[in-house]
Amino acid sequence: MTKYDNNLIKKLPSIFSNFDRLADILNQISDGIYITDPDRKILFWNLAAEKITGYRQEDVLGKYCADNILAHTDMAGNKLCGEDLCPLHKTMHENQKPGSPLKVKAKHRDGGRVVVEVSFTPLYSPEKEIIGGLEIFRDVSESVELEEQKARFFSSLSHELKTPLANMQGYLELILAKDAGPLNEVQEEFLKTVYEQEQKLSAIIEDLLDMGHFESTDFSYEKNLLDLSEVLNNVARSFYAMALKKGLDFKYDLAPGLTLLGDRERLTQAFNNLLGNAIKYTEKGTIELNAGYDRESGEIVVKVSDSGIGIPEDDQKAIFEMFYRVENPGTRSQGGTGVGLYVVDRIIKRHDGRIHLESTNGAGSTFTVYLPGSPDGGKES
Repeated sequence: MTKYDNNLIKKLPSIFSNFDRLADILNQISDGIYITDPDRKILFWNLAAEKITGYRQEDVLGKYCADNILAHTDMAGNKLCGEDLCPLHKTMHENQKPGSPLKVKAKHRDGGRVVVEVSFTPLYSPEKEIIGGLEIFRDVSESVELEEQKARFFSSLSHELKTPLANMQGYLELILAKDAGPLNEVQEEFLKTVYEQEQKLSAIIEDLLDMGHFESTDFSYEKNLLDLSEVLNNVARSFYAMALKKGLDFKYDLAPGLTLLGDRERLTQAFNNLLGNAIKYTEKGTIELNAGYDRESGEIVVKVSDSGIGIPEDDQKAIFEMFYRVENPGTRSQGGTGVGLYVVDRIIKRHDGRIHLESTNGAGSTFTVYLPGSPDGGKES
C-alpha cells in the first residue's frame, strides 16, 4: 500500500480528494515525484523517487528534504538546500514563477550522487493559500556523462591543436618582422596570407574551447552583484576602434546603474560576441548598442543593432543552435564555426534571461537581450 502523510491531503483541492487513486497514478510514472508541506517536510514519495535515489518511502516521510535527504547541489557542487538558494522554497515563498528544469546533483542513499533534471511548482488550496510544493525529477546521469565526454573530447582536441598553432604564430611573426632575414615582396605577401589563415584557425580553436566549456555540466558560473552598465561600457569601448576602422557609425546609449546578479566574465563574452558579429557582418552604415530598464516587465533590456547583411527568415529559428551558420556569400566570406551565438544563448539563459532576434535579409539585425535586474537610478528603456 502506498504511504503518504494525510496532513496535507485533507487540504488539497477537490480534484485530489481521492488521493489513494492519485497516488496509484503517480506511482506508475517513471519520473521521481515528491510532495512537501510549506516547510518542505516530505508528505509523499513515489516509487520512481525510491528507484532513482535509493531512499524508500519509510526513510523519508515526515522528514525535511533539506535534512540530508536529497541534499541538492548545483553541477559545480555548491549547496542548494539553504532557504536562500532552494528552488522549491523560492517557488513557494518568494513568488518566483517555476522556471525551466534545472540540472542538479542529488544525494543517493549509498552516499553517491545522481544527476537529475528537476522541476518545481507550488501547490495551492481553493483559497489560493500555498499549502505545499511538488518536485518532479528524472535521472539524466547517462546523458550528462555523454555530454561531459563530448566536452572533454573537444577540449582535449582543441588544446592539442592550439599548442602547435601558437608556435606557428610565433615563428611567422618573427619572420614577418624580418628578424630571420630580409624578405622580398612576394615572400612577404605569401607569409602574410599564411599568418591571416593561421589567425582564423586559432579563432576556430577558441570557439571549440568555448563550446567544450559550455557543454560541460561542471562549468561553473560565479554570480555576484555587478553593474551591467559598466560591463557594457567596457565592451563598447573595446569595439569602438574596430567599427571606426571599417568606416561604421558606432552609437551607444547606456542607462547608468543597471545592476544584476551575474558572472562578469561570461556576460562580457556574450555581449562581445553580439557586438563583434554586428561589426563583422556590416560593411557600411550603423552599429548601435542601447541598454535601459523596462519597469513594466521589471527587466534590463539590451539591444545590439546593425545595418548589415541581415538573416533570412528561414534561418532565424535555428540561429542559436550549435554549429549553425547562415549560408550566403556574406557569411561564407567571413568564416566561423557557428558557435558564437550558441554560447550567447547559453550565457543569457544561465542568467535567467532570454534573447530575441529581429532581422530582415539584407537590411540588418537587432538582438534584444532581457535580463532580470534593477535600475538603481537607470532610465526606462
